[in-house]
Amino acid sequence: MLPDVFAGSRVALLGLGRANRALAAALLAEGAEVLGFDRDAGKSAWLADLGIGGSCGVDYLAQAARSGAAYAFLTPGMRKDLPDISALVRGGCELAAEAGYFFARRRSPVIGITGSAGKTTTTTLVARMLARGGVAATACGNIGRPFADALQDAATTEVYVAELSSFQLQLLDESPETAAVLNIRPNHLDIHPSFEDYVRSKWRIARFQGPEGILVVPPDLVREAPGAGRRLTFSLDRPADATLAGGQLVLHGEGLMSAAEVRLPGRHNLENALAAALLASAGGAGLREIREELESFGGVPHRLELVAERDGARFVNDSIATAPDRAMAAFAALDGPFLWLGGGYDKHLDYKVLAGHLGQVRRAYLFGPVGRLLLEVCRIDGVPAQFYPDFAAAVLAAMADARAGDTVLLSPGAASYDAFRDFEERGEAFRALVLGRSGQA
Repeated sequence: MLPDVFAGSRVALLGLGRANRALAAALLAEGAEVLGFDRDAGKSAWLADLGIGGSCGVDYLAQAARSGAAYAFLTPGMRKDLPDISALVRGGCELAAEAGYFFARRRSPVIGITGSAGKTTTTTLVARMLARGGVAATACGNIGRPFADALQDAATTEVYVAELSSFQLQLLDESPETAAVLNIRPNHLDIHPSFEDYVRSKWRIARFQGPEGILVVPPDLVREAPGAGRRLTFSLDRPADATLAGGQLVLHGEGLMSAAEVRLPGRHNLENALAAALLASAGGAGLREIREELESFGGVPHRLELVAERDGARFVNDSIATAPDRAMAAFAALDGPFLWLGGGYDKHLDYKVLAGHLGQVRRAYLFGPVGRLLLEVCRIDGVPAQFYPDFAAAVLAAMADARAGDTVLLSPGAASYDAFRDFEERGEAFRALVLGRSGQA
């Protein structure tokens, strides 16, 4: 249990990414003694600028274990079972996460959204639908704005719309009033010790809900759902509170709009639209606001983003596809033939599930550790493929081979950490290469 105020407490921040840096300012304002620790030695300058202690470098976790901290906030994505983390706990340190700090301090209800895919798009849609309906909504969390930073808008926020990753949920002991689990598929098995652990983390979003809570889930996940909240379901092919019937999106039995009017491409985005409609409706948005947003919203960057068209070829940035199922969704959402850019960092997933889904791929341009694994998948599907020494070489080769009617598709099916800070940096690199060669800006 986190204290009401951290004044006088020694607090360690393990990992000095965007989330913990925002948290540092909030903790210092409460009067905490803040110590920062990070693997990147270059972040020592940030500690010095802020005037706080700590240590940066390869032994940062060992230094943190000896810090005497009463609380340690772990950056999202840090394994909780590392030996130095265990040493901290044995020394009496309580592990915490920025999401827990947020829930302990927020003064408005939260609509929380998790899932293996679709979180950011759905979170964005819900916040925009609510805003259209005159509800002051603040989107935060995994979507990009740190929770601690979002608390600064407490006086003007009527509802927080929070994107929550499995990492942010692992240490959370409170559930949002309204929650959604969009889907659960294997992911992040490089950090979670097992798929079962990953699933347990996802369900923490609903585990602590009381009977007044609302949980939005697909019908096939209802039986697994913990907590005592009311269940609302969404499905494209089964009866549900939000469903697709006769080509129409239907919400609570009322026709919302034609599926053809939804601007976002792809069947998976129709599912996101249904989930968002349920959540926004629960938060106070009306049918008109929901419909207008779905008619106008073109998507979030790096998600089936059309970067350029040149000589009849399209260049699409779907860098968010950090797991095989995301690449499969992209193949289903767009028309081929594809020049597919695939590969990246290995999260220990089953990449052979892509076999049988490459029918529209004319040629594959592969890179990174996963790229070598995908060579076998391409062989199974009879797709010509070549491995390239780096990301840029693969992109430039695909650009050179593109002809009228092709879609050059960056939908890697793997994470980006082999060569980039995150999927966004990878998508920006793709955009820069494409626009630099196409002459568009």
